[in-house]
Amino acid sequence: MPTMSMTGFGSATFSVDGQAFRLELKSVNHKALSLRAHLPPELAHCEASATALVRERLLRGSVELHAALESDEGAVEVRVNRPALTALMRELQVVAAELGAPPPTLELALRQGNLVSLHRHALDPTEGETAFLAALGRALDALVAMRHREGDALAQDLLERLVSLERLLDQAETDAPQVTAALLERLRQRVARYQAELGHDLDQTRVMTELVVFSDKSDVTEEIVRARAHLAAFRATLRSDDDGERGRRLDFLTQELLRELNTLGSKCRDAGIASAVVDAKVELEKIREQAQNIA
Repeated sequence: MPTMSMTGFGSATFSVDGQAFRLELKSVNHKALSLRAHLPPELAHCEASATALVRERLLRGSVELHAALESDEGAVEVRVNRPALTALMRELQVVAAELGAPPPTLELALRQGNLVSLHRHALDPTEGETAFLAALGRALDALVAMRHREGDALAQDLLERLVSLERLLDQAETDAPQVTAALLERLRQRVARYQAELGHDLDQTRVMTELVVFSDKSDVTEEIVRARAHLAAFRATLRSDDDGERGRRLDFLTQELLRELNTLGSKCRDAGIASAVVDAKVELEKIREQAQNIA
């Protein structure tokens, strides 16, 4: 399956019994899947089913779900107590005539008592949940599509950076034998100088043993081989058909690559290789930042 980013957005609208709702989904980086739902009272009962649906579609990311009532045309009934209002108007007209006052207005009558009331139609829970979940599914489709598009771009960028990292490993692998040979030659020269200063021969067996130990400690072949294996695993993970735990595996491989680079840098006492290791670490940090956004 395509690589999926953890950043995405999706929205959808739906209507039930004359009430129009809009919902939005937003997701950003997170080590696991975290969902925060903000639902209006009419849809509060849908939170559990919404959480279950999101968990079916997404593995990682901090997800926020917002739903709000946009309009309720046709969902509100106006009730007027006509008999009471009519009787009140008649009585006010009589009083006004007796007092010689201006005729009473409807506004004045409406101020007296609860003659007008508004009644909102209750949303049917089953119909509301069905429409809400269908809209949530559409919003998830849009969010997942966006996460896949960004994931593809991330994967391409990571593959290109892996090539740069591999070139730096090639440079270190090419230079390392020459560096080790030069260090051994300097050690031999020092041994010969100390031997001349002391005026007697040193134990050659012991000298050769120490040189072999030094050569083994400065050999970076194992680190480079393991680093290449991690790079191969990184590529395989990016191209894998299994989306599960992809981001976590990439994060682990990035840590292992850093471990090998640190060891390589500490074993090779050469300015050129040290510079290559620093460049590789800079590139690896960029890889780590990008990989952290992969689900």
